[in-house]
Amino acid sequence: MHKSTEIKDLFIKFMERKCSPEEVQRILSYVKNSKNLKEVPTVAEVYDMLDEYPDMKAAQADIIFKNILEIATPSKEKSPFWKYAAASIILLALASSYFLTNNVVNSQSEIPPIIVINSIQTGSDKAILTLENGIEVPLEKEQSYVAAHASSNGEELIYDTQKNTTSEIAYNYLTIPRGGQFQLKLADGTKVWLNSETKLKYPIAFIEGQTRQVELLYGEAYFEVSPSSNHNGSKFNVKTKLQDVEVLGTEFNIKAYQNDTNIYTTLVEGKVAINRMDKVQHLSPNQQSILNRDDNELAIINIDVYNEISWKDGLFSFKGKPLKEIVTVLSRWYDIEFEFDNENLENVKFNGVLLKKQSIEEILIIIKETKFINAYEITDKIIIIK
Repeated sequence: MHKSTEIKDLFIKFMERKCSPEEVQRILSYVKNSKNLKEVPTVAEVYDMLDEYPDMKAAQADIIFKNILEIATPSKEKSPFWKYAAASIILLALASSYFLTNNVVNSQSEIPPIIVINSIQTGSDKAILTLENGIEVPLEKEQSYVAAHASSNGEELIYDTQKNTTSEIAYNYLTIPRGGQFQLKLADGTKVWLNSETKLKYPIAFIEGQTRQVELLYGEAYFEVSPSSNHNGSKFNVKTKLQDVEVLGTEFNIKAYQNDTNIYTTLVEGKVAINRMDKVQHLSPNQQSILNRDDNELAIINIDVYNEISWKDGLFSFKGKPLKEIVTVLSRWYDIEFEFDNENLENVKFNGVLLKKQSIEEILIIIKETKFINAYEITDKIIIIK
C-alpha cells in the first residue's frame, strides 16, 4: 500500500476509534517527520471524513482536525520554523486526543474519561478601556460598545480614521487582565494585538505631520504598523520604560512584562531602530533585541520569529523552553499560579506547540504524557508540578 494512502486509512481508523496503541504510535511516528506533512490529509479531505462519522465528538474533531490540519497546511509565506511547529501541533494533538478521549479503544480496555475537578477557565477576549475622562469601560466577547470615535464587537476595539486638528492630544488606555487578550485598531490604521496582563497608552487621534507615538506601559503587544507613506512620512514610535522603538512601517513584537528581567523586541518585517541611553541600534527581520533592565545592556540575536509571535494566532509555541518560563506564560493566560514540588523541575526543557483554546487540564496532560513531568495537583487556582 502506498504510504500516503496508508496514513489516510489510519487517520480514518483513528476517527472511528478503532486504532490499536501500535497504530496510534505509527501515526505519531509518521507526523514526527516534517517531510511527511504534504502527505497528511488536507482540511477538505478531513471534513469529508467527518461527514462519514457524525457521532464523533465535536470538541475532539475541532481540536484534532479543524485547527490542527488547517494550521499544518504548508505555506511559502510562513517562516522556516513553521513546518516544524506544524508537525509538533499534529503530534501533540493526536497524543492528547488519544489520552483524553473516553471512547478510544486499545487492545486491553477502554481508557477511562478524564474528570476535571477544577474551575480554571481558559483565557478569552476581554479588556478594560479607560477613557480620557477617567471612566472605565469593560470590553468582553459578544458585548458591543459604541462611542463617538470608537466601537468594539467584544474582540477588537476600532477607532475612527481621523486626524487631530488641534495641538492637544487626548489619550485612552487599554488594559488586558490576566486571562485575557484583545485587538486594537488605532486611528491611523495600525493594528495591535495585546496579550494577557498588558497595558497600552495611545491617542484617540494623531496630529498630522507629527510622530505617531504610543506607550507600552507593561506586557506584550504585536504591532502591524500603517506605513509612514500613508501619513505624509510620519514615523511611528513605541515607548517603553527603558527604550523607544522607531518605526517606518513594519511588523514587530515587544514583550516588556513588569516582573521580567529583559525587554524583548522581535522584528518580523520592515525596519526598526532601538533607542536607549542616547544609543541607536537597528534590527533586521528575524532578529530580536534583548534589553537587560538591571544594567541596560542590549544584545541582538537571530531567531525563528514565529516562536515569539505565535501567541497572537492562538498558539503556545515552546521551543526548548524551561518549564519555569512555560508556566509563567500559562499563568497569565489561565490566571493561575504554579509551584514546583522539586526546584530541579524548573529547568526541564519542553518542546511543543499547544493551542490556547485548550483547557489547562489538557495542556498539563500533554506535558505529563510526553514524560516531561511525573504528575501535577490542582487546588483551587494553584497548580503544583511534581
